[in-house]
Amino acid sequence: MRLDVIELKEFYNGTELGRTTKELINRILDNKINAETGSLTVGFGFACPFLENKIKDTGNKNFLLLMPSEQGVISWPSKSKSVTALVDEVSWPINTSAADLILISHGLEVSDNQDLLLQEVLRVLKDSGKLVILVPNRTGFWARSDSTPFGYGKPYSISQLTALLRKNQFQIESITPSLYGFPAKKGYWLKSLLLWEKVGKKLNSFFLGGLLVVEARKDVYAVSNVKSSKAGRYFSPIKVNVSTISRSRG
Repeated sequence: MRLDVIELKEFYNGTELGRTTKELINRILDNKINAETGSLTVGFGFACPFLENKIKDTGNKNFLLLMPSEQGVISWPSKSKSVTALVDEVSWPINTSAADLILISHGLEVSDNQDLLLQEVLRVLKDSGKLVILVPNRTGFWARSDSTPFGYGKPYSISQLTALLRKNQFQIESITPSLYGFPAKKGYWLKSLLLWEKVGKKLNSFFLGGLLVVEARKDVYAVSNVKSSKAGRYFSPIKVNVSTISRSRG
């Protein structure tokens, strides 16, 4: 099941649990996402809460947020020209080998075809680029509760993530657990989320973390066993500025 874009926006902007969740995740992403000048950063799914600080703090304007048609799209950011687009989840309007960094949030676990989605990521990402995925942890509390968007879709264990990414020609560089508290909308658990995050970091328990933050790179020497999506046949990889959305040739 995939949440509507309005529900996702309301969670992160309109609830205390959502705002705290965003703060905790961004603490981890601050050191993992570097939007350097001239680079292209692509978000897929619903990545607005985790890129808003980056688009504010950097002079780099090369951001593109792709939202799947099943979810819906909103204009973002609110105070400048929108950088969002509604797309087919396995056919992105971006040139091959154009993106320096791709962030997937509320995208992989609710995808109808994880293999084709990751093959499209493989096509769009530069050989030197980085993939960051936010995925609900199968053993954590957050995957078992519908109080947050991480309670929807298919949660993953580390072994499942490793197998899925390896199958699609990615090598995991690191996995960081997060969200150790219980996802309650009010009361003690909500007020103590920051405390439990500190405790969880000291324990460094992958079992208890509600979220897995995955960093991966393309395995350029791997042999592909999965067919790429049709998008690779329509977009040219040659001499196109990374900030330009490519045009279909047919």
